[in-house]
Amino acid sequence: MEPHRYKHLLEQVNAINTRYKKINELTGENFNVFRILKLESSEVRMHSAFVAELLNPKGSHGQKDIFLNLFIKSFCFKANPIDTISCKVKVEDHIGYISNDKTQGGRIDILVTDKFNHQIIIENKIYAGDQEHQLTRYFNFSNNADIIYLTLEGTSPDDNSKGIMVEDIDYKCLSYKHDILHWLELCRKEVAVYPIVREAITHYINLIKHLTNQTQNQNMQEELSDLLKLNIEASFAIANNLDAACDKISAEFGEKIKKEFDNMGLISEYYINLRDRYNGVWVWKPEWKYLSICFQFQNYDKDLIYGFQQEDPKKFTIPIEIKNMFNSLPNNNSFKQSEWWPWYKQVEAPFNNWNELEAWQAILDGRMKDMILEKTQYLLQLVRDIEI
Repeated sequence: MEPHRYKHLLEQVNAINTRYKKINELTGENFNVFRILKLESSEVRMHSAFVAELLNPKGSHGQKDIFLNLFIKSFCFKANPIDTISCKVKVEDHIGYISNDKTQGGRIDILVTDKFNHQIIIENKIYAGDQEHQLTRYFNFSNNADIIYLTLEGTSPDDNSKGIMVEDIDYKCLSYKHDILHWLELCRKEVAVYPIVREAITHYINLIKHLTNQTQNQNMQEELSDLLKLNIEASFAIANNLDAACDKISAEFGEKIKKEFDNMGLISEYYINLRDRYNGVWVWKPEWKYLSICFQFQNYDKDLIYGFQQEDPKKFTIPIEIKNMFNSLPNNNSFKQSEWWPWYKQVEAPFNNWNELEAWQAILDGRMKDMILEKTQYLLQLVRDIEI
């Protein structure tokens, strides 16, 4: 096929995209309070807090147990006779210190408990990876609870987290993309005449659609699909080569980052293959023995986190004095810890999801590089007096 046909198709697609971007500007669809406040990637402060508030019969929404009843009818699977009006809802509830074998204790993202001790446990995974025996710990804490494993796409927990637990018997997988969106739509219908609550839910619905790539205008989708259908051969040719184009961009990006680190006197490696999990960029000082600074994707092309990473903890142990020093670092409450990561945090949007156009624009215009260098400098400054 002649190259000019590909070019003409791309020009038509670009024209449609530009037109609908203008429509979004005029309708205000791009305006979202949660995104403006940069809360979209915060599991605790944003997603767990908002979902828990809706589930709380004593929540500030003033709707008592309406939202909780909708949730139970939609998702609970153990037929527990939950007394909804008496339910208490806790976020990040501490259930004991984690035992040496990792099968007891921890923190539950959202815990709903009625006066008869019937419980709903929600493990909320926006970007964080699974911890060792995490679902097993929750099952051991309350084996008759409705345990919900909630992720953006409805993915299953790691075997290392669920152990011998069986899906739809011991736990249930839900997605924000379909399940929570449907529940939120039902909640919004219940508060149609309460504008403040209704619009708060609307903003959260739009945020979820943004995080799960569902914000494209439906008319635009139909128009583009009609155009691509008429140019099916060229469309497949372009689609089949998009990954190759992105691979070139990411390889060039990796080389640029490596040169920057070389100039800083740091050692670095990168492996950016968005079809693999746990790929990213590693950087360390020559004298470091135990840890490296890492920017790593937890889910193929998205869920980018950064912090200090150690080698395989099953083969390698960090000295306890270094762990204690990390616990006393400034701003420690904003960072998390795991077996592999003594200290880590989610990268904020738009840099955290390379499945989004905004991330590739940031790569091409240099903002992605600047973000990594800025965070690296911050982490280097934090551990300047620690021998790691």
